[in-house]
Amino acid sequence: MKKILTGSLLALLLLITTACGNQSSAEGGEIFEYGGQKNTDPKIMGQIVKLLVEDQTIHEVNITEDIPASPQVMGAIDRGEFDFATLYSGEVYNNHFDEDQVTYSTDPEKTLNQAQALFGEKYDMKWYDSIGFSNQYSIAIKRDFAEENNVETMSDLGDYANDLTLGTDNSWIERANDGYEGYQDTYGYSFGDARGMDVALMYEGIASGDLDVVTAYTVDPQIVEYDLKILEDDQKFFPPYDASLVARNEVIDEYPEIAEILDSIVGMITTEEMTELMYEVDIKKRSIEEVAREFLEEKGLL
Repeated sequence: MKKILTGSLLALLLLITTACGNQSSAEGGEIFEYGGQKNTDPKIMGQIVKLLVEDQTIHEVNITEDIPASPQVMGAIDRGEFDFATLYSGEVYNNHFDEDQVTYSTDPEKTLNQAQALFGEKYDMKWYDSIGFSNQYSIAIKRDFAEENNVETMSDLGDYANDLTLGTDNSWIERANDGYEGYQDTYGYSFGDARGMDVALMYEGIASGDLDVVTAYTVDPQIVEYDLKILEDDQKFFPPYDASLVARNEVIDEYPEIAEILDSIVGMITTEEMTELMYEVDIKKRSIEEVAREFLEEKGLL
């Protein structure tokens, strides 16, 4: 019995060792790991990275999705469990660093520079320049109302605010600095009524006419679904969350062909384009891989 048990344990150990050591792609390259959060935009970016790497090199990319939050992605990169991810510049203000290390700013360039320097040093990774899109709070109204009244900016909306009903998530109503209280101080007006609610109800409300204005994330696919217009934040109230790829320095130093691909993605996708891609995935229920491939083919990159 002891010999049988010992033999079984050795066989199991051999199987585990073999599985862990199988890190080569089908063409003899490396298998890299991309970690994506729950939102659709980092999932789309994972597929874009995968498609480009596997089309242009002998390497492969494995994608892990639905990581609960960005700090967990960063921790996994630090441990070498992920090689690439998509992160957002405004994360630098979310209590990762001491107050004397970070200077709060709503300027996109200053925010990005701080994220690149501080996170780059903390996690030994390269934080690339923006992909081109942002996923941040904004104010949205029906497009026909905007066109009829020539409303382009959040300041423009002040002429009509007293007669409008705002729908927003409860946290924005309650937050002090970048919430409703701060918004009123910055723009100098209040809405006739401001209601906190679930995000799904918020979009249903503006579609039905019960609401006139909603707080939206700039890449929400409902912007396309309900034909909404994102207003320009002309007073720079909302903190920027510009999306960037990040990669472990060890990977891009050792594999210049990977670094070249990641460089090529900088500035590739506008906020409007990402919103359209998310609409295809979240609203029309198409596969992420199909949508990403179609986008790259239209760009002439595949």
